[in-house]
Amino acid sequence: MRQLFDNEDILLDEIQQKEVLPNIPKTRARSILEAFEYIVELAKDSSLDADFFENASVHIKYAARKLKLSSMQTVLLALFVDQSEDSSIRMSDIAAYTGCRTTKILRLSSEIDVLVDKYYLRASHSYNRLTYRVPVDVLKALKKNQPYIHVVEPITGLQSFFDRFNELMEYMNNDELTHEALLEETEEYLGDIRDSHFARTLKRFGLVNENRLLFIYMAHLFVENNDDRINFSDINNLYDNDKIPNWCKNELRSRTSELFYCKLIENVNEDGMARSDCFRLTEYAKTDLLSELNLTVNAKSDCDLIKWDSFPEKKLVYNVSEKKQVMELSSILSAERFSEVQSRLRNVGMRAGFCCLFYGSPGTGKTETVYQVARATGRDILRVDVDKIKSCWVGESEQNMKKVFDKYRNICKSTSLAPILLFNEADAILGVRMEGATRAVDKMENSIQNIILQEMEALEGIMIATTNLTTNLDKAFERRFLYKVEFNRPTVEARAQIWQAMFPALTERDACTLASQFDLSGGEIENISRKYMVNAILSGQDTIDLLLLAELCRNERIGTSTRQRIGFQH
Repeated sequence: MRQLFDNEDILLDEIQQKEVLPNIPKTRARSILEAFEYIVELAKDSSLDADFFENASVHIKYAARKLKLSSMQTVLLALFVDQSEDSSIRMSDIAAYTGCRTTKILRLSSEIDVLVDKYYLRASHSYNRLTYRVPVDVLKALKKNQPYIHVVEPITGLQSFFDRFNELMEYMNNDELTHEALLEETEEYLGDIRDSHFARTLKRFGLVNENRLLFIYMAHLFVENNDDRINFSDINNLYDNDKIPNWCKNELRSRTSELFYCKLIENVNEDGMARSDCFRLTEYAKTDLLSELNLTVNAKSDCDLIKWDSFPEKKLVYNVSEKKQVMELSSILSAERFSEVQSRLRNVGMRAGFCCLFYGSPGTGKTETVYQVARATGRDILRVDVDKIKSCWVGESEQNMKKVFDKYRNICKSTSLAPILLFNEADAILGVRMEGATRAVDKMENSIQNIILQEMEALEGIMIATTNLTTNLDKAFERRFLYKVEFNRPTVEARAQIWQAMFPALTERDACTLASQFDLSGGEIENISRKYMVNAILSGQDTIDLLLLAELCRNERIGTSTRQRIGFQH
């Protein structure tokens, strides 16, 4: 090796003695980047002709030997590195610097392709505009006077598969990988984990390559970003120039895609309606196909939990009978007592789950009681609004209901303190089931009710349903609710306490007068207090105006404002 260096030094001396290269340094380059500097200097306006190669031969040979590249590849790499601050280097930029026609650089495309294949350059085909960039890792290697060696870590499992797919998508986002190449490389990587549950299950579904890639991409979005709202704008990134094919968009919009049939994806449901342009993985796909990742899928569900300490503390006023039941239930649901009670129930072969029903007139404090019980026992709430469960798609409402209980089970498994599963305003699902139902809507309602009844039998946690129903409750539900607490309209005594709780400045006498003259629920009295507060803020009045309170009481219920006025009249 030393002999080679000596020969180069002799050659350099001979050239300098002939005064052919007055600008070439008298010493040989000591690093690749130094050699590149001399090559780039000599290449300017040289047209990359024979004289250039003769003049720069010593430095080209040195760098080529270090990098294991041809002379032309070495020169081209030096020119690209010189412009590496630009992330979109065009062939015309190289041509302009060297004084060549762009066509000459185009004729050297095969040499540039070698640099791309060896990962010295990354090529971008954004909107049919070919540009290049020099990766940072290449520059780091050159600074160390070393050739860049692209090391590919082996794919050993599903996690490394998705790590590699994430790299591919970064190249796609930079337009440095075509859709066709992405498809080929993904299939190759999938072959590396052919024995995994994920790969074997996908193979069993027999998906076409494009749909398999689409699902893997959607799974990638969930794995990397916990993304449960995948729009067409997201899917665009999977295709060249961000243009999703019509066939793909049509299949997703019409739900004719294989991914729906295999129950791998579903529409996002908003306000009871399925969005045809927004998708997510099904619970099956998350918990079964991705099970090897040991993802805490319920972490997404945790986001739906309402934390117990987010409920402001409120002093609720009850009638005597319901106060006793609420206090008893709160005591049982405390962490220590509940574990003990459940253990004893299991020991005698009884169901350990607690299903409770809060029923009664609107505004009597059913939902607020659930919140205060949660606060008192330190239990979070998974709230289910039944109207948002229902979907326009056949069979999807039933699936949504099953997912609610699956989600609740997952949360219970991962937490030491089971949250409360709250079905708020559950009138629509607790009513008497339709016998011999023929309409699709009635069949769907019955199916949902049957699912809930089955789940209540297997429940291990705590379920509370609130409803305004008092007479139309299905007997099958009535049997399954362990605690049934009826919330009656407050008595005169209870109403007086509520008035004083809402308006501490009220005298006991005035509170009793309001309570006896206006048969209002706690919710209605609270509503009046809010309206009174707004009026007080606007008027600047900070004393109690009994006439205004009486007026607000008369106007609280629609259709009652024309009643004869009583009390507080002058």
